[in-house]
Amino acid sequence: MTRRTLACLLSSAVLLTGCGGSGSEPDDAAPTSGSTSADSSPTEPAEPSSTSAPADGPSYVALGDSFAAAPGVPTTSPADGCFRSDANYAHVLAETAGLTLTDVTCSGATTGSVLADQVPVLDETTDLVTLGVGGNDENLFASLLQRCFASADPDAPGTPCTDLVGADVDRVLPVVADNVATLLDAVVAAAPNARVVVVGYPGLVPDEGTCPDLLPIAAGDYPLVERITTGLSDALRAGAEANDLDFVDLAGPSRGHDVCSAEPWVNGAVTSSDDAAPLHPFAVEQAAVADLLRPLVP
Repeated sequence: MTRRTLACLLSSAVLLTGCGGSGSEPDDAAPTSGSTSADSSPTEPAEPSSTSAPADGPSYVALGDSFAAAPGVPTTSPADGCFRSDANYAHVLAETAGLTLTDVTCSGATTGSVLADQVPVLDETTDLVTLGVGGNDENLFASLLQRCFASADPDAPGTPCTDLVGADVDRVLPVVADNVATLLDAVVAAAPNARVVVVGYPGLVPDEGTCPDLLPIAAGDYPLVERITTGLSDALRAGAEANDLDFVDLAGPSRGHDVCSAEPWVNGAVTSSDDAAPLHPFAVEQAAVADLLRPLVP
């Protein structure tokens, strides 16, 4: 692995885990209208502030982690440590649908830090809430990055990363599901008049083939990446359905737009692009999510 590859991976790990607010995981667990398809522990993370897009329309609050904050998608503000883009899907949706936006998404957020630092922004006047989170709980993304990607050999036989962290992934995903249920209880209680929409994660790897320059892990470990993103989205979907909330699936819409594709929605681990942080969504993905959300605007 080159020094440049390692630098990209470490910067991605910082964005995933270093800026998520003061909470960790929720302490208690629960409520959600039908389903629609259309990031190691943080070190002294900053409490997120918010960015707003004034309008006369319904009140919209965006909650979530770096896949909602979209670090690197121009223009990104590092001021509060959240690396929140003014072209993330919340801003695109607010502008095109005429919403009054409060964006408290934060790179590195866990379900616990969303509960502690982002949910308090909600109140009975909130009309729309979007939420996408889970990948940073129990250091899930960070474990993949720091324990696998940073020491990976794309030419290695077998499934070295899966052998290393696969059991942890299987342990963590049910924990994420419980944490999401707890968080959704709090969101519904804090914004009782809002339409709450839960947003899944996009797919990152192709159905077939590899791209070692962009995803520098062994070919046998690509299914592990899919297992993580699918498991996270399943946890979010289950929480939404159990509480009668809307769920926006990104697995289907992102098929054919994986990291290895000709038209990727998510950046690779090694790139010279200034359009997204490593292993984070491009502007095109954020615009696509906004399109999927638009029919759900109250």
